[in-house]
Amino acid sequence: MNRRSFITTAAAGFATILLGGCGFLSQDKAQPKSVAPQTTNNIAKDKKILIAYFSFEGNTKAFAESIQKQVGGNLFFIEPQDAYPKDRNKTIDKAKGEVESKYKPQLVNKVADIRSYDVIFIGTPIWWYTVSPPVRTFLSEYDLADKTVVPFSTHKGSGLSGIDKTIKEVHPTAKVLEGFAIGDGQVNSKQADISNWLQKLKL
Repeated sequence: MNRRSFITTAAAGFATILLGGCGFLSQDKAQPKSVAPQTTNNIAKDKKILIAYFSFEGNTKAFAESIQKQVGGNLFFIEPQDAYPKDRNKTIDKAKGEVESKYKPQLVNKVADIRSYDVIFIGTPIWWYTVSPPVRTFLSEYDLADKTVVPFSTHKGSGLSGIDKTIKEVHPTAKVLEGFAIGDGQVNSKQADISNWLQKLKL
């Protein structure tokens, strides 16, 4: 491998690490879906819950569905109007530019009557140490004043990356609770940790 090829390969690999949670765009649509909680521990009893998330590879979607199984509520897929390319390198280039410019892509659907929800979980893959652009749009489009907001993320090593502070900056009067981050592909093996986190929130 010549020097130029090595540098190109290394750069692509590094970008993949930063673009935590990426892969093929989930086909999940933005229609809210209600289910009864599959737990008997009374998490968030008598609270109306929304679990809004953007997922690219499917990791954040799996995390959102795990939360829903335990606390019930409505799932809402934050879907960008212009889907990210299926080609990984093209998506890396596109997403990096959007993150650096703080671009807010148009979204497909809206949450009906978001003010009716008591608790709003917001999930995102971590891209370049921050929320994904579709989630940035979501945060800017809704009034979450005085709502209880719970962040969660999937990543390739960057954890929550301060997304709780990002939410607080946009919605200073929201009650932002402790978030939780899971490495890509680890949702199934982290079910006990997810349960413990949800219990500690004392919703």
